[in-house]
Amino acid sequence: MDFLVLMKLSEEGIGETVEENRVILEKLIVPSIEELEKMEKKGMIRGGFFEGQRSAAFIFSVSSEEELDDILTSLPSSAVFGIESIPIESIGDALARDRKALEGLKKA
Repeated sequence: MDFLVLMKLSEEGIGETVEENRVILEKLIVPSIEELEKMEKKGMIRGGFFEGQRSAAFIFSVSSEEELDDILTSLPSSAVFGIESIPIESIGDALARDRKALEGLKKA
């Protein structure tokens, strides 16, 4: 299954001091990006961060929504990023669905 995953840095991810920002980057952000890079190399995800922003969009290819939830919650940055996931319907599945709906409309 494919999912669109949108991530946006929350206010908790912005420190008030240089030291707080260093800790957030060192303990949460950089380790998460390293994990995402490993997943990208395995072909599990594609996408990236929006340049100049602390937000991102990825397509995750996983076996289930539960697997996606496990992956996302295991990322250290899940504590400071708002994350939204949306299942993606394949083009073939969308076509089959719409053809079936069209057949029903033609019969009506």
